[in-house]
Amino acid sequence: MRTALGFAPLIAALVAFELYCLIEVVRRPAKLLPKWVWALVCVASVPIGGIVYLFAGRGEALEPAPREPTEVTGPRAAPADLRGRVHAGARRPVDSTAGPALRTIDLAKHYREHDALAGVSITVPYGSVFGLVGPNGAGKTTLLAILAGLRHPTSGSVSFAASARVALLPDTPHFEPWLTAREVVDLARQLTVPGAGADATTTALGRAGLLDAADRRTGGFSRGMLQRLGLAATIVGQPDILLLDEPCSALDPLGRREVLDLVGSLGGDHTVLFCSHILDDVQEVCDTVGVLHEGQLLFQGELNELLVGHAAPTYTIRLRPPLDAVVAVLDAAPWVRSIEQLGAEELRVTVDHLSDAEEHLAAALAAADARVVSFVPAGADLEQVFLELVR
Repeated sequence: MRTALGFAPLIAALVAFELYCLIEVVRRPAKLLPKWVWALVCVASVPIGGIVYLFAGRGEALEPAPREPTEVTGPRAAPADLRGRVHAGARRPVDSTAGPALRTIDLAKHYREHDALAGVSITVPYGSVFGLVGPNGAGKTTLLAILAGLRHPTSGSVSFAASARVALLPDTPHFEPWLTAREVVDLARQLTVPGAGADATTTALGRAGLLDAADRRTGGFSRGMLQRLGLAATIVGQPDILLLDEPCSALDPLGRREVLDLVGSLGGDHTVLFCSHILDDVQEVCDTVGVLHEGQLLFQGELNELLVGHAAPTYTIRLRPPLDAVVAVLDAAPWVRSIEQLGAEELRVTVDHLSDAEEHLAAALAAADARVVSFVPAGADLEQVFLELVR
């Protein structure tokens, strides 16, 4: 009897630990294995199964709402409202008189040792393809997760148009491997627009370039094909606002071309928030742009305004060879930022300010006895402007 009583605290601890593990299985998302498998592992092997689950199978818990009240306005105010809009039977027209399609005001997300977002205020116009550009870790995915209601902001507000229906495409979409592409998209159709016919599924697969693989199981899909499948499942619901997180990051050149053409065609009928670190993609399909860096919004506005107003002045100068003397003179000038020789007869010269080029560049070329064939401003690209803003 005394021996049994001596083991009672140990048994009680094991039971408590087992209950804790099972509660965690129910409460949190699971990794590597389905939840029911982890539950069997925990029960069948005490306490080793529970320890393995806690270290390898326990997903990140959904973040609780902040203690301080956070203003979140518009239709995204409550999860029940979100479900009501996503599962609406038919697409409703957006009331364009209510304001912009999407707006955030001083949106912030703070973690213990990191500020993912620091006072981000963006305004996305109706019918635009808004490019949110920034390197990995800039805060783009965090911003999209907040807009989709998957995370809570630390402070700030989010508002959508009163009747807008919103859809999110994550950067790495996953699907059950035994389902075919057609079944995945058709399931999305039935959940979001059950009144639409099956031809809507075929149309979405065609627009994503997946008709040839429509009846293949997704377990054999490449990451690029999964990306396009995610896009098809997103647009089949006929959303008014699409939140696209790196939709071209895993595509081959042909697939990337198809997706960019599709994203570009969505503007006007839809409002698209297109997040990417690939600057060429943003410049190709977006008409308005926001530049995000280390959680801060450095710029937002029309793409042309960004390219014209924030790029360092650059000139393409065509000269008769040799160019060595010209390069030496310009390289010594303190107002010249960089010189790039494009060929035997061409230089690309970047200066600090427009006034420097107007006052000094012609004189410097004359001092070098340069024989100038042509002298034209070089068009700025988004990569150059981004580097200037970060600088």
